[in-house]
Amino acid sequence: MQKEGKGKEEILQILENKLKGDFSYETGYILGSMCTTPLDFGKEVYMKYLDKNLGDPGLFKATADLENELIAEIGELFNGKNIIGSITTGGSEANIVAMRIAKKVRPDIKNPEIIVPASAHMSFEKGADLMGVRVLKANLKDNFELDMEHFESLITKNTCGVVGVAGTTSLGLVDPIEKIGRLIEDKNIFLHVDAAFGGFVLPFLKELGHDIPPWDFRVHSVCSITADPHKMGLGIIPSGGFFLNDRSILHHAGFEIPYLAGGGFKHFHIVGTRPGGTVIAFWAIMKYLGMEGFKKIIKQCMDNTNYLAKRIAEIDGLKVAAKSVMNVLGITTESGESICELDDEFRKRKWMLGKFTEFNLIRVVLMPHVLRDHLDRFIEDLSNIVKKLDIS
Repeated sequence: MQKEGKGKEEILQILENKLKGDFSYETGYILGSMCTTPLDFGKEVYMKYLDKNLGDPGLFKATADLENELIAEIGELFNGKNIIGSITTGGSEANIVAMRIAKKVRPDIKNPEIIVPASAHMSFEKGADLMGVRVLKANLKDNFELDMEHFESLITKNTCGVVGVAGTTSLGLVDPIEKIGRLIEDKNIFLHVDAAFGGFVLPFLKELGHDIPPWDFRVHSVCSITADPHKMGLGIIPSGGFFLNDRSILHHAGFEIPYLAGGGFKHFHIVGTRPGGTVIAFWAIMKYLGMEGFKKIIKQCMDNTNYLAKRIAEIDGLKVAAKSVMNVLGITTESGESICELDDEFRKRKWMLGKFTEFNLIRVVLMPHVLRDHLDRFIEDLSNIVKKLDIS
């Protein structure tokens, strides 16, 4: 640390120079991220409430009340009643919270296991490592759908929890949550739905007339849901969400910190200090956009998804890996040739996409910052790369 402080303008200029290497959403080159630029109004609200700390809700009771209001509203969006939960640091924390609860509510199981699809997010492996829970992965079929026979075969007396994904990380597909629910009826097994991406897409797709099978609290066996405001909710980064349909679980599975200035409160969080500004900002975003605002955004993203799928079909040697359910699209080779060279060429041209070597596909996420002219530039480069690599 230097002895004397620097002036504000000098510091800002230094930062500007140091951060030039970062990509920005506005350029359109970020095509592989499930995050996007937060809504301007959300940023404006967030900046006003940076000092709110929900790690001590007794000191910020009004903010805590507003969070409860927000959770209830989102719970209703997910067809639930009397839903409790909280805004988390992201989907990873929310998924780990769900895993912990699944383990805690079954203390009789000495060697707990949680079954997840092979397409499940890495956060479940993180949770397994932290908590000593064994994660079993159910196979996918050739079309990337969950193999329900294999899933069922993994259920044993050690199963404390099962997971279905509503918006897989690789392709945005939705697991058959109703079928998973039927497998565990009357078995006292915790069913968690990871809708980190799909949570703020699927309800609006349904409103737009898409055929969306039940994936949320309409499915009787569903106990909890993860959904991230910082993805398609256009919330502040980072902000995730955990939603639970059984209030009683908080009393025997919640943490309590007795020394807080505002008093002791039970909570599910892995973290302690927790920003209230992200909560307030997303409350404001929900009010500002409403159902019609979200529908408009989702429609634009789906229009771009369908446009990109059509353009890819025109390129010999490539194909869409699976029909898109939401605004996520996978690109693979028709011959089964590795996509690694394809991804390398994209990166040389500054395109930032998601690469899934286990599924041999490149993921494109059609977020709100992605515009039609960005896609036209991408297709032009894609066509040139295919010719260069002689993919057939």
